[in-house]
Formats: sequence, C-alpha cells, structure tokens
Amino acid sequence: MPETSTPRKRASRRGEIVESFTRMVAENGYDAVAIRDLAEDLGMSKGTVLHHFGSKDRLLEEVHSTYMRRRLDEIALILAELDGPQRRLKAMVFQNLIAMQQDADATRAFAREIVRFSREDLMNDVRAMRREYFDTLRGILDEGMEQGAFRRADTTIVALQLFGMMNWTWTWFDPAGEVSVESIARTFLDTVLHGLDSGAEPATAGDAELVELVRSTIASVAEREAAAAAPAKA
Repeated sequence: MPETSTPRKRASRRGEIVESFTRMVAENGYDAVAIRDLAEDLGMSKGTVLHHFGSKDRLLEEVHSTYMRRRLDEIALILAELDGPQRRLKAMVFQNLIAMQQDADATRAFAREIVRFSREDLMNDVRAMRREYFDTLRGILDEGMEQGAFRRADTTIVALQLFGMMNWTWTWFDPAGEVSVESIARTFLDTVLHGLDSGAEPATAGDAELVELVRSTIASVAEREAAAAAPAKA
C-alpha cells in the first residue's frame, strides 16, 4: 500500500520521521544529521522525508514544538491536581527531571539545539510555548511570595536559576548511576528553598505522591500521543 494512502498513515510516517530524527540529533547533534542518513535509517526515500517537512530546519522546529507541547500538556494536568505554591514548585522540578529520564532523546535533542534558531521566525511558536512554560514557573514563585511561603526575590531571576540547573542536568546525569532523578530533584529543591542553611528542615518530606503524579502524567500524555499517531487498523 502506498505511504500516502490515508491521513492516518501519513500521520504515522510523519511521526516515524520525527522520532528517528530526534534520536539522531540527540546522539550526534543537528549538524551531523543529513536528510539522506535519516531516510536510510527509515528505509524511505529522501524525497519522502522532504515531502513531509520540506527541510531539516522544519524537522528541528517539529522536534522543539512537539517537546514543548508535551511538557505544557503534562504540567497543566499536574498542577490541576495540586494546591499551594510549594507543592506546585516541587512538582514542576520533578516533572523536568523525570521527563529528562523518560523522554531522554527528545530532551537531549531539544536542549543541545535550543539556541540554534532561537531568533528565527521559524521558531516563533516554540518561543511562545517556552514563554508560557517559563511564565507558569514564575507564576508559582509569585504566588508563593505573595502568600509568604517564599521570601521576596526577583521571580524572573529565580526562575532562570531553576531552569539553568534543570536544563543542563542531561549533560551529566547517568541513567545507570546510583543517583536517581528524584534524588537530584530533592537536592535542587532543598538548596533552592533553604539555601545551604544547616538548620533548615528538609523541603522534600512526603513527596512520594508528587513523584507518582508526575510519572503517571508523563506516561499518560505519551500514551495519548502514541494513540493519536497510530495507523488506523484494518
């Protein structure tokens, strides 16, 4: 049957291209990935790849936009289940680091090429989603400061501090190592919420339910995407 026989089949082939491209960029970087190599990896023609996306730039935009839509869908579902800025902040940190582990290729492909087209018109939608995600974290910080749960500080700088820690964790995190993503998240949260004050109480007691909420939500969003992209059964 031809590749373009049904809309569902087209969506499936498009998804396969994105998945393979994401993996290759994660492993080798954008510059090292050629459309020819991608086509060979998928067992299709170069023309088929270009038919779906037109250019390698467009493929990278798809990777970035898919990644950000996924994270926005997850955090909307997670925060809808939680009250209080502290629990919401904890959940957002757990989401970032657990997604880094469970959505590893997409995280690496997104993070290592995040600056490449940061000012290009092609990435306008991606920039808007990044701003939305950033504003979600900043809103949590604002809420906490208004309620007195967090001490007053510049929320933009604090949000940048948090993302600066989380966005580069993929460069040194060892999935097979002894330190889990939950432990890393707890360390980040303790040092952000309490600094290095030796008399502060641990900030992460009783967070097992937050970890489970984040993991189940990430899995649910991934399953929903897979179901939407699956070819229609005969």
